[in-house]
Amino acid sequence: MNTKQKFVAWEDRFSVNIPIVDSQHKHLIDMTNELHDACRLNDTFAKDQFRKTIQDAVAYIKHHFSTEEQIMEKIAYPGLAEQKKLHVEFIKEVLKNVAAFEEGKKFIPSLFVRFLRDWVLSHIAIVDSKLGHFLADLQKKGKIGIITMKRKNEGGTENQIVLAVDDSKTQLVQYKNILPMYDLFTCESPLQALEMMKTMEIDIVLLDLAMEEMNGFEFLQQLRKEPKKHRVPVIVVSGNNVEKYITASIKLGADDFIAKPVEPELLLKKIKMRLDKVKQAAKNIPA
Repeated sequence: MNTKQKFVAWEDRFSVNIPIVDSQHKHLIDMTNELHDACRLNDTFAKDQFRKTIQDAVAYIKHHFSTEEQIMEKIAYPGLAEQKKLHVEFIKEVLKNVAAFEEGKKFIPSLFVRFLRDWVLSHIAIVDSKLGHFLADLQKKGKIGIITMKRKNEGGTENQIVLAVDDSKTQLVQYKNILPMYDLFTCESPLQALEMMKTMEIDIVLLDLAMEEMNGFEFLQQLRKEPKKHRVPVIVVSGNNVEKYITASIKLGADDFIAKPVEPELLLKKIKMRLDKVKQAAKNIPA
């Protein structure tokens, strides 16, 4: 039995009952644990690992705050201004610590990691929970349904949303590197992805097949049962690229199949083709 105790462990009380937000909070907790583990090893590799993780954490924190603020704007959350203020203060503190680390100034990694942990224990469990209760109340009263979270890019058009479902963190990081032109959301569990799609409008799904709890085939079966979701294109991305897996995927409702390891140009081409097809189909629907 693995007796290693995590520095910060996810607890049910942290849930704000917004799948995408819970997913991002769990990822932030994972990053905090990775930083904590790196702090315990005083060698060059540990420092390099700490540097990489802290840089990833800064980017992800900004992405997470943007997601939360989009949700708050969509539902006219009365605590939006205060949340934005807290987000700005938190980012400033994080960047100050990152700068100190990079410049070789006074920086104590363990104190910084405890700062991140305290944020989880206080902000997520207390402040963000109010947002979750507010949204749940609106949905219970039938005042709001699916949240459309599209952001406008520099050209003024809306970014399209890609949901990547894969239990490999390495693969999810690769998607982030390949798809900067899309709003990318990630899930390590198909069950989590199905819950997320109840409250978010997704343009396309990238789906692994071999996952625990629920595999990709079961996800496809559940997804295609939902009338409103049957038009969401799904590209299966799997290392199981023998004919029987490809055939089964298409039969269950997948629109395309890509073999791992992923070729970036092929993935981008397939995504664009599927999104263009949906757009064209929408134009042909009678008003």
